Amino acid sequence: MKFPKLLRSKEPVAGNEAPSGEAVLAREAPRRRALPGSLQILVVVVLILAALIFARGPDSSEQPDFTMMADTTTKPLVSVVRPEPQSTTLSVSVTGTITVRNRVALTPQITGRVASVSPLLRPGGAFAAGEQLLRIEARDFQLALRQAQADIANAISTLKLRVAEGDAARQNYAILNPGEAVPPLVAKVPQIEQARAQLAAARARADIAALDLSRTRFSLPFAGRITSNTAEVGQLLSRGQPFAEAFALDSVEVVAPIAPDDLARIAPAEGRVALVHVDAASLPAGSRNASLTARVERVSAELDERTRFARIYLNFDEPTGRAGREREQPLSASLPPGTFVDLDINGPLLPGTYELPDAADQLNGQVWVVTDGKLSGRTPVMHGRRQGSFVVDAFEYGTGIVIGAVPAAREGLEVDTAELGT
Repeated sequence: MKFPKLLRSKEPVAGNEAPSGEAVLAREAPRRRALPGSLQILVVVVLILAALIFARGPDSSEQPDFTMMADTTTKPLVSVVRPEPQSTTLSVSVTGTITVRNRVALTPQITGRVASVSPLLRPGGAFAAGEQLLRIEARDFQLALRQAQADIANAISTLKLRVAEGDAARQNYAILNPGEAVPPLVAKVPQIEQARAQLAAARARADIAALDLSRTRFSLPFAGRITSNTAEVGQLLSRGQPFAEAFALDSVEVVAPIAPDDLARIAPAEGRVALVHVDAASLPAGSRNASLTARVERVSAELDERTRFARIYLNFDEPTGRAGREREQPLSASLPPGTFVDLDINGPLLPGTYELPDAADQLNGQVWVVTDGKLSGRTPVMHGRRQGSFVVDAFEYGTGIVIGAVPAAREGLEVDTAELGT
């Protein structure tokens, strides 16, 4: 049985037409646009992976330093000094304040009206010992002295009368009672003693009157300066009521706080000499910077509760008992209390010490010395520092004491030495 052949038509069947070129391009366009975006994502991922690989790679600092490895066979060259033991005096520098030990209240010993006031009796005035500062009206005291002198004359005459009466009574008793002792009452002995006591009392009253009269001229037994005054001419002053305040020139001193460690460096502190540096601004007009000599007189008995510092008290070596005129005052008396000063206090003489430059000081107060060509650490006993140096007890240092830092320094490191300055 034969089946008929199916013939293919060359014309497109409806619904199965061949796609045209434009249709193909339209279908491939989105695919082409997606391809560059995928490439960009791929590139970013590759870059991130590369960054992670480099970040986890070995650091350059971890790479072996072939230069240093090559130099390990070369010994470091260090500079050394070879000091000789000597006697050294250390000084401690502190800042102090000019002050006065005590201030004196000027108080009259009599009551009276002010007759005159010296120009020196003003705040800031300087006076000499015994110089009159104030005068009280003396008329009342002059009259009191004259009255006391009259009482003396009266007492003398009374005593003479009693003595004469006693002599007459003894003679009469001897006539009436020959050979018998004259009784004291007959000889008027009590009356004579009473007259003598009255004479002594009159003389004492005269002395008091003379003393009160002398006190009308007010002065002080020391040279000093006035800090305050309220007395004026015509004012009535009362006994025991102060009217002014002053301080003695020889009470001027320096008080300085000092750390316990510094105090130990100058122990014993009493008697130590100090140089006191004073700025020209604190001195009288026309003066330059000055340095005065003072001496430590005493040390405080306790530490300050807040700062835990001690206090030292220094007296100036200048004489301070001269007249109080500005031109006659010692320089220290021209310093007003409250002035800040710098002090350099000399400590004791330290025999058998080295004075080493600061460059020799290594970590923790240690120094490096070279012994048999190798570094060795020493911790010397330190006494203190100066500008650019420090002082230690003498010790054995072998070849020398190293100056400056040594790279990679360690105990036993072999080094070459060169003496400093050669």
